Amino acid sequence: MLILIATSIVHCTNDVENDALQENSINQDEVSPEVLTKLESMGFDVRQIPVKAKKGGYIVGGDIFITDEAVQQYTGDKQAFFSIVDCDRARSIRIQNDLGNNAAGRGFRRGLNLWNTVNGTTLELIPVTNNPDIVVRLSEPGEIGGWGLGEFPTNGVEGGLIILNLNEPSLDGDPVTSREWSNILAHEIGHNIGFLHAEQGIFGTQIPGTPINDTRSIMTSGSNPSVVFNARRVSNGDRRALRLMYNDNNGFCQ
Repeated sequence: MLILIATSIVHCTNDVENDALQENSINQDEVSPEVLTKLESMGFDVRQIPVKAKKGGYIVGGDIFITDEAVQQYTGDKQAFFSIVDCDRARSIRIQNDLGNNAAGRGFRRGLNLWNTVNGTTLELIPVTNNPDIVVRLSEPGEIGGWGLGEFPTNGVEGGLIILNLNEPSLDGDPVTSREWSNILAHEIGHNIGFLHAEQGIFGTQIPGTPINDTRSIMTSGSNPSVVFNARRVSNGDRRALRLMYNDNNGFCQ
């Protein structure tokens, strides 16, 4: 189970986050070599999955959004060992459901609970109707490809935006069910609190005592989406990683 090494970068405001993805994708050839080098230095895989430039930042790994401000301010200086949410913030991360009355909206609570039911951790995701730390909303037409997108944390602050794409069908071609959406949401929340994809064994930083390639992880990437779609809970590796990341006794959060 992997998370990115922390960097001294500043989190953007929610207004910027909500506007960040409105423009169409730009070909990776149009992303500057300097940006690609920085993204790779930060621990992202920029070779197997093309980087997509969006207004306000970049999509890496297919479904992780990192702000342009974060990339520009990256100098290689490490603020902490892991790029995760500050301990105090992690105790009460407020998440607002702006999905509406649809299958994705009905899967919202279960998506949060897949992480909240992990015992031995101080992380708590709290559903709210105002003043959120994370907004979960539907995509605009053509805004993203795939099922969802989560924003990576910066400077100890959780990523503030999750987007779900109702226009994307399920694996069997039918509409995605509420249970499947809850699993997708849990996957994206994982990005917002610091997880990379489980298969990215040569990127980011390995959490001690967790599998290099957890084939049951809710953080499995789009290369094997059936793992995420069919999950009944987060994997044992996910649980161990979360306990190590967010723990009063020996957690890696600062």
